[in-house]
Amino acid sequence: MAEDATPREAYIRGRLEGLNELIGILKDAVNTDKPIEPNTIVKTIVLHISGEMDEIVSQMKDEHGESHPVLKKAKEESERMEKEANEIKPEQEAADVAPMVKKNVESADDLMKSLMAMREEEPK
Repeated sequence: MAEDATPREAYIRGRLEGLNELIGILKDAVNTDKPIEPNTIVKTIVLHISGEMDEIVSQMKDEHGESHPVLKKAKEESERMEKEANEIKPEQEAADVAPMVKKNVESADDLMKSLMAMREEEPK
């Protein structure tokens, strides 16, 4: 990221990079000769989000310390999401997986908002 970028530009760039990574995951999923299993795509995306959250938390720990409540919660949620995603089986019915996916999406959304708020509060 360029040092002279405004916070808004940096935010937009980060969002674009995240979308680009998710597009890459979906592209890999549809460019296969095998039939696409919806649960496999969901699992891959949830694991990607969990991995990204882990990386963000690791970087922010250097600035805020490991005991910051938002970072502790993000780490716990990331681990929970990864565990649940790894339990998804391709043959499971989508209706059986949907509640877990919804819970994880809501949790990830709340945590990302909290992490972004922490970044905005940082001294410049």
